[in-house]
Amino acid sequence: MSFRRFAATFGVEFGHSFRRPLFIMLSVMIVLLVFGLSSGHMSISSGESSVGGTKAWITSEFAQTQTMTYLTLLIYALYIASAAGLTLLRDRESKVDALLHSTPLTAGEYVWGRFLAVAAGFGVVMAWQIAATVFFNHAVPNADAQEIRGPLVLKNYLLPVLTIGLPFVIFYAGLSMYVGEKTRNAVLVFVLPVVMLLVCGFFLWTWSPSWLDIRINRLLQVIEPSAYRWLNETHLKVDQGVQFYNTQAVPYDGLFWLNRTWLLGLGVISVFLTQRSVARSLRGAMASKREVLRAAAGAEAAAAAPGAASWTETPAPAALATLRMKSRVPTFLWSVAIVAASELKELRRQAGLYIFVPLILLQCLGNALSAVGMFDTPILLTPGTTAAGVAIQVTAFLLLLMLFYTVESLERERATGLSQILYATPLRTGAFLLGKAVANSVIALAILLAALLGCWIAITIQHTVPFTLGPYLLLWGLLLIPTFLMWTAFVTFVYAAVGNRYASYSIAFAVFAYTGFRAITQQISWAGNWPLWFAFRWSDLGFYETDRIALVLNRVMVLGLALLFIVLAVRLFARRGVDAVRTMHRTAPRQLLASTARLLPYGIVPLGAWVLLSFQVSQGLEGGAAKKARKDYWAKNLKSWLDAPLPDIARADVSLKLNPAKHWLASEGSLALVNGLDTTLAQIPLTGGLHWKNLTWTMNGRSYTPESSQLLFIFTPPRPLAKGDSVLIGWKWDGRFPGGVTKNGGNTEEFILPSGVVLTGFTSSFLPILGYMEGVGEEKENKTEPRRFPRDYWKGVTRAAFGATAWFPARISITGPAAYTLNSVGVCTSNTVRNGWRTQVWETDHPVKILNVVCGQWKMKQGQGTTIYYNASHPYNVDEMSAALDASRRWYSEWFLPYPWRELKLSEFPGLAGYAQGFGTNITFSENLGFLTRNDEKANATFLVTAHEAAHQWWGNILTPANGPGGDFLSEGTSHFSTLLLFEKMKGPRSRMEFAKGLEARYGDRRRADDERAMYDVDGKREADETVIYDRGGWVFWMLYDFLGHDRALAGYRNFIRTWSVSRDHPALQDFVAAMRPFAPNAGAYDAFVKQWFEDRVVPEYRVTSARRSKKGDGYEVTATVRNVGTGTMPIEIAATAGERWEKAEAPARPRYRESRDTVTIGPGESKTITLRCSFVPERVVVDPDVRVLQLRRKLAVATL
Repeated sequence: MSFRRFAATFGVEFGHSFRRPLFIMLSVMIVLLVFGLSSGHMSISSGESSVGGTKAWITSEFAQTQTMTYLTLLIYALYIASAAGLTLLRDRESKVDALLHSTPLTAGEYVWGRFLAVAAGFGVVMAWQIAATVFFNHAVPNADAQEIRGPLVLKNYLLPVLTIGLPFVIFYAGLSMYVGEKTRNAVLVFVLPVVMLLVCGFFLWTWSPSWLDIRINRLLQVIEPSAYRWLNETHLKVDQGVQFYNTQAVPYDGLFWLNRTWLLGLGVISVFLTQRSVARSLRGAMASKREVLRAAAGAEAAAAAPGAASWTETPAPAALATLRMKSRVPTFLWSVAIVAASELKELRRQAGLYIFVPLILLQCLGNALSAVGMFDTPILLTPGTTAAGVAIQVTAFLLLLMLFYTVESLERERATGLSQILYATPLRTGAFLLGKAVANSVIALAILLAALLGCWIAITIQHTVPFTLGPYLLLWGLLLIPTFLMWTAFVTFVYAAVGNRYASYSIAFAVFAYTGFRAITQQISWAGNWPLWFAFRWSDLGFYETDRIALVLNRVMVLGLALLFIVLAVRLFARRGVDAVRTMHRTAPRQLLASTARLLPYGIVPLGAWVLLSFQVSQGLEGGAAKKARKDYWAKNLKSWLDAPLPDIARADVSLKLNPAKHWLASEGSLALVNGLDTTLAQIPLTGGLHWKNLTWTMNGRSYTPESSQLLFIFTPPRPLAKGDSVLIGWKWDGRFPGGVTKNGGNTEEFILPSGVVLTGFTSSFLPILGYMEGVGEEKENKTEPRRFPRDYWKGVTRAAFGATAWFPARISITGPAAYTLNSVGVCTSNTVRNGWRTQVWETDHPVKILNVVCGQWKMKQGQGTTIYYNASHPYNVDEMSAALDASRRWYSEWFLPYPWRELKLSEFPGLAGYAQGFGTNITFSENLGFLTRNDEKANATFLVTAHEAAHQWWGNILTPANGPGGDFLSEGTSHFSTLLLFEKMKGPRSRMEFAKGLEARYGDRRRADDERAMYDVDGKREADETVIYDRGGWVFWMLYDFLGHDRALAGYRNFIRTWSVSRDHPALQDFVAAMRPFAPNAGAYDAFVKQWFEDRVVPEYRVTSARRSKKGDGYEVTATVRNVGTGTMPIEIAATAGERWEKAEAPARPRYRESRDTVTIGPGESKTITLRCSFVPERVVVDPDVRVLQLRRKLAVATL
């Protein structure tokens, strides 16, 4: 190898890199991106969320490493593929390769020079990224970012480039160069970035259910090329504390270096393979001696054949007239057909289509079958959910694919030299561009058919839900096709405007990336969401009923843009060389004005649709007008009415009329309010709703006009209410609900729609709320720190966390279309139908504390004192739900307190929001929870969610917790605990253990070590409080039950709930702890347990640091050392086991499960060695085999012998 020749080819490629549009656009994108990230849009989920708390620095090595893992795949991959994969192809297209290879330049010098030049170019770009990041993170003033900026440490920026960025560049550049050389097809070069984006973005980065085998997880970490999965699973998923992330270097382990090794190895090997391929092409085609002799013999035989002409003879030319040639201008449609046919022949010869179609089929099939829902449980696939679920990945895949195919199709004539001939023909430009677009649309059709086949296979495998084409035609046909038309037209317009392959890629990909960034950061709305990213919603009960008008306008806007871009592309597509005089004439003011006037009609439709969409979003549920009204409510009333004394509700009478087809309701009713306080009440505040129209009030039966304070209506009785005095406040209003569209197809918690009605007493959706509603109008910019309660706040009388302070009777009359069932709390005392309208009257047979209404067109499933109301299209899990509801009512009544109401109902509503709520006698379930889950021996979400919501009849309704720190544990944590008990009772220990492991994994993934507080102090206001309340809370109540013993624990629970269910005071967590203490067999041990788990925030984490077995007589002896690397001290069981503990019914017989176990107590940082004697051959050591102690990283507390 000659260094001089190598340096020459390196220098040419390296020097030209920075003059190409791709590198220029990448450099600009990098600057814009790091500027956006400097405000903390992408940071590690650690630190304290409180004001002034320690935050995770965006300048730490961990943060920069995380950012680099994202950027390599999302940004760099496409540019590396373009630069490296097309470098040799570009020489071939421009015929430079023939000139280069006529020189002494060898294949090795040529290939390695180009490869290293590309790699060095991206090394320079990454250095530019470091400089820009340092500048924006440390030099540019940003008051909002002070908390997330640490000191400048260059190593934090340099190491991620060296360990993450450069190995990825070598891998991707080498592989892209090899693909480009072997296929000599520019489209196939872009297979790599698209494939990686699909596989990583929609699978490897996100799919990690709690039940995933740790060996499979480690394998996925090794094969994922960006190293994000390794970083997340190893260091980020379980929060290790903000100080660790801010100050420590990233600890690289063997898995990481194995990942980097295969990346570098494959990249270098690919370059060697490219060199060999180029060398072979320079030598020409190679043939064996036998093939040469066979070809010579064939030629001699042909020459000797009868009638064969001698090579010296020249045939006489035919007369020109015999050819019968004709000349005419082809019609537009004929031209389109000819161009399309030519393009289709080219597509058929390319390998790309044969790669992309199976790829998208496998991707859709894999994603559908591996999809999980609540608590990492598998979901039941339906045509609608699969169509919506894969829509975003199909859209992203096809947009990139259409970009590559469209640009390369338009570039083909120039690259092959045919453009000079073709552009001189009478073929019309519009026909030429349309023909190419028609041919390329076959690619989109093939990909959609592949995705459809993948969904069909996935649904067929489950053997549960029938397959129908309707949802795919709606979501993919009506919604996606306009996106693809607009994108193809836009890419064609860009190419026509710039006339350069690489500039077209740069501009189009910048638009793609910018749209994706705004969608991911939730800044996009219907007015700008042309690809409908994160706007796909599906309900089997109704199609886009809330946002249908916004969806239609969005698609009209996109189709209008498609037409506009087509017109612009036809006008700008250059078929002649640049003429300076013509350019001057075209850019003259009068000519520009005339051109603009001719284009104006094509811009009216998209512009008008955009204006209407912007207005609708602004006036919608999440728009500026609604936000301002809510913020005004907060600003005007917070200081005056927060924690103001309130009367009790003595009785509620509500009459509703609902018209789901028009999203309309009318509400009329009254609240009888009585002062139960020891002080007098001079004024009573009630909160109204934004959707209330034609509002009138009455007080004590007379018309009354209260003081209006921005949705807070203040009533002043004729004389202040003394204790025991009452007042009757009535109202009447009507309105449309919800009152507008969402911002981008987001969740809608409450609604009146043809598919169903959901109204709750948590908001003023159908009746006024007593008092000021804390939290309404609080946005990020005006959010305040929550009130700090003293630890002894529970000793006085405390308010209810939700609902009314005292029990009250209620009567609710609901009128709606006759086809609907109209459910509310209590017992239905009347059900009449007149003139197509049904009226149902519900009256409470036992007082309640909160009301709700849910309506739908349902079938019924009767149980033992229970009823399931479900949509006829979702019968799959109804029997399981009914059995779970029956079991809940029976066993919770026995364990806690007899159920006081006659009926227990559960009603299904459209999946516009994925939640369930357990109102007294009237539970509501989204169709996505329970009704559409796939259950097995490891995960039974149907039973889980039903049991949890049924538990709220006791924990939340019969007993309402205090409004203060720790109160939510007595609603959500106790409901999870009750579900664990019911799993153990009805499904056996395995189901209970699997559910407990799921809660434990969720807690480990979502907790924030620095933000987590002791259970006594958790108020639900911080980001990580939810998992502490639900998951840790459920676990701690279970461990307390385990500590006390079954009989003592349930006796304590019965006494507690019986005492507090009839009190005006509401219990805090401290009340519960005090009530359970008398039932402890050892008060000192009980206090120690409470101190660890309630007053502190300990959580153990066990590791089996060594384990070995040895033969001892007729048996074996296992010696294992276990270390507690976490916090907390608990007695823990350690077992040596053999065989599978839980056998599948259809599995072949295996050796039975055997174990030997012992119990040890290991404190924080301690190690203990245990010896277990076994009468069998032990296979593994397991810490806590029965899943009875909460711990982090349970999968690592196992060792194979």
